[in-house]
Amino acid sequence: MATYKEIKGVTVQTRDSDPVVNTGPGGAWATGGNLNTARWITTGCAYGYTGTATLALCVGGRLAPGSYSALNEEYDGTSWTEKGDLNSARDQMGGSGTSTSGIVAGGYDGTVIAYSESWNGSSWTETNDLNTARYELGSAGASASSAIRFSGAPSKTETETWNGSSWTEVAEVNTHATAPAGAGTATAALKISGEAPTPGANVNVEQWNGSAWTEINNVNVGRRYGVGAGDVSNALFFGGGPSATASTEIYNGSSWTEGGDLGTAVMYSGGGGNNGSTVGINYGGQTPPVVATTETFSVTPSTAETLEEGQIFLSAGTTLKGFGKAAGIPAATWSSGGDMNTARNSFTGAGASNTSSVVFGGNTPGTTGKTESYNGSAFTEENDLNTACRENTGFGSLTASINASGESTTANIASAESWNGSSWTAVSDVNTARRRLGSGGTSGPSGIIFGGYSTNNSADAETWDGSSWTEVSNLNTARDSISGCGSSATAAVAFGGSPPVTGKTELWDGTSWTETGDMNSSKYSRGGAGVPSQALAFGGVPNTADTEIFNGSSWSEINNLSTARSSVGRGGAGVSALCAGGWTGTARVASSEEFTADLTLADVTVS
Repeated sequence: MATYKEIKGVTVQTRDSDPVVNTGPGGAWATGGNLNTARWITTGCAYGYTGTATLALCVGGRLAPGSYSALNEEYDGTSWTEKGDLNSARDQMGGSGTSTSGIVAGGYDGTVIAYSESWNGSSWTETNDLNTARYELGSAGASASSAIRFSGAPSKTETETWNGSSWTEVAEVNTHATAPAGAGTATAALKISGEAPTPGANVNVEQWNGSAWTEINNVNVGRRYGVGAGDVSNALFFGGGPSATASTEIYNGSSWTEGGDLGTAVMYSGGGGNNGSTVGINYGGQTPPVVATTETFSVTPSTAETLEEGQIFLSAGTTLKGFGKAAGIPAATWSSGGDMNTARNSFTGAGASNTSSVVFGGNTPGTTGKTESYNGSAFTEENDLNTACRENTGFGSLTASINASGESTTANIASAESWNGSSWTAVSDVNTARRRLGSGGTSGPSGIIFGGYSTNNSADAETWDGSSWTEVSNLNTARDSISGCGSSATAAVAFGGSPPVTGKTELWDGTSWTETGDMNSSKYSRGGAGVPSQALAFGGVPNTADTEIFNGSSWSEINNLSTARSSVGRGGAGVSALCAGGWTGTARVASSEEFTADLTLADVTVS
């Protein structure tokens, strides 16, 4: 048997410790375990959060309008566990300290309150109240024996410090703010942004030195209910409102710069992070709706050895590991993309990724030749197809694609056109005119079309060699409204279709079709992207948000689309796909969603 070195020309390195993912200078957020109970306007005791141990509490909050919570959950770096509840249910309080030594004060339970409670790692104990009752207050502090509370509603400028037994009023803030973020300790803290004194978030930042507040450089984006983490020389500010935001800013002791955004825009969330560390945690809040999600933030040290895509090594001399996007697929999610200029359904598309795709044709209602390219954030109108059509199919890339067959206003058409990145040119007709057919191919010169409806359900398949169409072996099961994808005229996968509605899957090897494992759910008019060994199927009829991934032999269910839809435009690959437009069951839409698998370190199984 050939060795890895003989095949690849390199040896596999053995590493005592694994390299780490490089977040870049702006840092990055990663998905963590969900709270057991979704809630918003919570507070946290997360000063001890370093990203590596048992270090954060999510305390109180609101479950629904008028429903105040006493719930308390602890995060261990992976999951949340319910702990002893507060004595007094409330939201919008100030919280600080760690998962074993914390204090909460003030808040709202239908009335403005001054109650304080301390946490010893297992239970809450009522302590002396704040001198001034308030809610939406800022907070900082390292433990249950040392804390600071400042500003808040209604219209408060007071600052109070806690010495483990009582609150003492000290110097007032310079600018009143409601719902400011806080970071630092009782003797060295930041008051960050908030809303004051008239409606609208301000950008003011003030620093506390143990005796007085001093105005310092402002944040770039003002907001209320943002979350702060870190200390006066190394801080984070993220999330907030008045509308949900993913914005994250990093403070280096003198100025604020934009860092990596949260994965999900959120407001009214809780969180925090450790003193002296550029790490943070964000949990709960509203997107809207109210969510239980958790994200953790980190910045890779400049001295760390980092992973590179495609890297493979023997970890600790025992486990073969690889770093790539395929390993990130099970946890990958769909996120909102830019809207098309024209809402439509029953169209198609092509492209290498969700940042490099083109969609064309469709029903607006009525057939259209509209073509739009997508760059990962916005759609741009391009030159139209020469022949307007819907229920068409296509394959290729952003700059080299084929549009084939479909339906004009009244009849199936056999016409085909090629796209060069700027315009369409008529090419040889397909042999059998039909609509609602599937296709595969990642370049304009090489692809395959199959199935559909001509005078009845079709099993016909044809390959394209860059100049002409050739009839090849038929599908095993004739069907229309079929979906598929593939890399070329010799490698494709066909799935779904009707009637009857089916989840049948067939693989094309350049010579014949072979039936393989069925989909988990039978659907037709699905979107498809990828290659036979890594194919993505999404949406479909009956109207669904279901998404499945194919590994060359079987399908697995993964995270759903945000919006159930069918008859979509598509583009991209199994690790980076675009779902555009479609039919929701009641309307045509212009919205799009992007599927992105992150680079992930995973064990490699060798057989």
